[in-house]
Amino acid sequence: MFFRRIMFSAVMVGMLTGILLSAIQVIGVTPILLDAEVYEVAGESVQIMPNMSGAESHHRDEAWGPEDGVERVGYTVLANVLAAIGFACMLLVAMSQFESRGLVKLTKLQGILWGLAGYFIFFVVPGVGLPPEVPGSSADLLEHRQAWWLLAVCGAAISLVTFVFAPVKFKLFGLLSLALPFVVGAPHFDGPLFSNPDANVVMALTELHQQFIVATTVSNFIFWIALGMSCAWMLKSSLHARL
Repeated sequence: MFFRRIMFSAVMVGMLTGILLSAIQVIGVTPILLDAEVYEVAGESVQIMPNMSGAESHHRDEAWGPEDGVERVGYTVLANVLAAIGFACMLLVAMSQFESRGLVKLTKLQGILWGLAGYFIFFVVPGVGLPPEVPGSSADLLEHRQAWWLLAVCGAAISLVTFVFAPVKFKLFGLLSLALPFVVGAPHFDGPLFSNPDANVVMALTELHQQFIVATTVSNFIFWIALGMSCAWMLKSSLHARL
C-alpha cells in the first residue's frame, strides 16, 4: 500500500512539475540553446574524405537529435517528466520517513524547505564545480563528469542531513563531506571553454553561456520549490484520506 501510494503521488507530482519546468525552459532556456547551436554548427569542421572513386567528398559526422519545434519540445517534456517523477519518488520517501519519526511536519513551509534542500543537493553544489554548459563548450569526458556529479550530490546530501539532524559533534563530518568533491576537484577540459577561432563567436558564446547559467539557475529553483510543495501536499492529503 505504501509503495503504491508513493508511486501514484510521484507520477502525479512528476507530471505537473515536469510540465512546469518544460514551460519555463521553452520560454527562458531553449532560445539561448538555439542561439548557441547556431554558432556551434557554424564552427564545425568539415572533413574531406576520399570516396570509392578516388574523388574527394565532404563529410560531417552528426549525432542524432530531435528536429526543432514540436519534436524537440516533446522530447524535452518527456525527459523532464521522467526526471521529475524520479526526484519526486526520492523526495516523497524521504519526507514520509522523516515525518513518521516525528522529525518534520507536513506543512507548506516544510515543503518549501524540502524543495530548497533538493535544489541545494542536486543543482547548487554540483553546479559550483560543473556549471551548466551551452552547445559548443569544451568539456572533459562524460564519465568523469558523471562520477564527480554523483560524488558532489552524495557529499551535499550527507552534509545537509548532518547539519540539520546530527548532534553537534558530527557537524564537522558534514562539512568534510561537503568539501570532499571540491578537494578532489571537478574534471575540466584542459584548454579554453570555446575553441572557435573567431573572437566574435567566442564573445557571443561567452555571453550566451552566462545567460544560460542564470536561466537554468532560476528554472531549477522554481522547479524544486514547486516539487517540494507538491510532495508535501500530496503526502498530507494521503494521510488525511487514511484518517
